[in-house]
Amino acid sequence: MKHLKLKSTKYKLLVQSFGEWLQTLGYSENSVKSMPTHLREFLHYCENKDITEVNNITPGHISDFVEYLKTRKNLNREGCLSVGHINKQIDALRKFAIYMRQTGQAEISVKTAYLKEDKPAERTILTVEEIMQLYKACDSSPIGIRDRAMLSIYYGCGLRRSEGLDLETSDVLFDRNLLYVRKTKNNYERYVPMSKAVIRDLKNYLYESRPFLIGEESNEQSLFISERGKKLHTESVIARLHAIKQNTGNPELQQKAFGSHALRHSIATHLLQKGLDIEQIALFLGHRTLDSTQIYTHIANEL
Repeated sequence: MKHLKLKSTKYKLLVQSFGEWLQTLGYSENSVKSMPTHLREFLHYCENKDITEVNNITPGHISDFVEYLKTRKNLNREGCLSVGHINKQIDALRKFAIYMRQTGQAEISVKTAYLKEDKPAERTILTVEEIMQLYKACDSSPIGIRDRAMLSIYYGCGLRRSEGLDLETSDVLFDRNLLYVRKTKNNYERYVPMSKAVIRDLKNYLYESRPFLIGEESNEQSLFISERGKKLHTESVIARLHAIKQNTGNPELQQKAFGSHALRHSIATHLLQKGLDIEQIALFLGHRTLDSTQIYTHIANEL
């Protein structure tokens, strides 16, 4: 909810200082970005309830906020917020309470428990035919060429969403047929092989589409950029995948809710079905242990 504007200068400074505190303590880059955003939504909620002082926030206010989240519309897809998203909000508020206590600013009590999911979320696995339909749905416009390159990064290279967004143009090593992933979930670098199809899509994007999007005077180094020449963000990736899906003209595919991670799940499953060793798939995906990769053996057996 980055678009939400806070009226209170105190609240604005709290959001900023909370993010700096998280960064100082060594929290992940994703947490440093997302938790202050969750806090901003809560403080915006408080302002609308005329709660303008942090010391006046009670456990009841936090419980009411969580109840509100259960009915709030999801801005990225149809329906309400997921249990996982709401739990991230609760976690951010718990961290914020610790921050306020440790810095001696206020005593905030968060008594709201994490919500329980009825069952683990199912992984969306697309078929090879559906993947091909997504590729074909990308036209020959600069945006279409960029979108096809994104599919090649998230499906063809199996990257996580943040790994793809953090790529820079210099990370595409055509001379070695490798993609250098400098920022991973587990905070270590890795190299990912690029197939001929991935190389073709990335060359088309870098040499034909990206120069048109970025303009002559920009020094933006991010690999994926918007039509305004700026680095793409998570919301943009979600929106573009939805647009590509709608352009396939496949009603069954259009009804499926999936994001970039489904492309990662899909390539892992397809590689396993082709007979690639589980150890090689783990290395390809950047898993530190085989436990994270074993799930695909069960998925492949069920398809």
